[in-house]
Formats: sequence, C-alpha cells, structure tokens
Amino acid sequence: MTQFAITANDLRDGIVVYLDAAGNWVPCLEDCKLVDDSTLDAALAEGKQGEATQLVVGVYEIAVVREDGRLMPARFREQIRAFGPSTHVDFIRADVPGHLKHPDGVEAVRFSDA
Repeated sequence: MTQFAITANDLRDGIVVYLDAAGNWVPCLEDCKLVDDSTLDAALAEGKQGEATQLVVGVYEIAVVREDGRLMPARFREQIRAFGPSTHVDFIRADVPGHLKHPDGVEAVRFSDA
C-alpha cells in the first residue's frame, strides 16, 4: 500500500514543509503525518486550509517510502525538493546528513577552497 505525505511551501520563507499529525507545517519529512489512499482526500483538504489561511502555498501529496529505516520521497524530484540541490554538496541540507542518493550511484564532488 502506498503511503503519502502532504507537502507545500511556507509562505514566509519558501522552505518545503510537510503536514504533521497535529495539523502543523513542519520542515522535516520524518515528522510528517503519513496517510494512505483511504485518508488522502481528507489530508489534502486539511492541507488546503493552510493555503486558505495563507500559511503555505502549493499543497499536494507525495508518495513516500522507508529506505534504510528513513522516510524518503519516492520520486527523485521530491528528494531534491526535500533535501536540497543535487549539484554540489555544499548546498545539501545540514539537518539531514547523508540523505541524497543519486539514482545512478554517482558520488558527490567536493571542491577545496585552496
């Protein structure tokens, strides 16, 4: 059975956020409320309330999976959105260490300041 999280962007700073079980918007995917097909419509409606009150914009669902015990977006696009750009390791979110795995197994390149 597919599990989903409800996501949006915070209107104050544009950061990606997720709806949690208490109806709050949180920046960490691990803290989100997980829903399935039977509760997806209700969760989306709850998320849309955040748009109505101008807390967030662009509410939609994403499929999520457990990978090595961690909650991850199922699609690579959503992994980039959740954890940061894939172009340079200096732009990876520090609050999610080791999060980004390239689908082709490509390792990140580190540039020195020298």
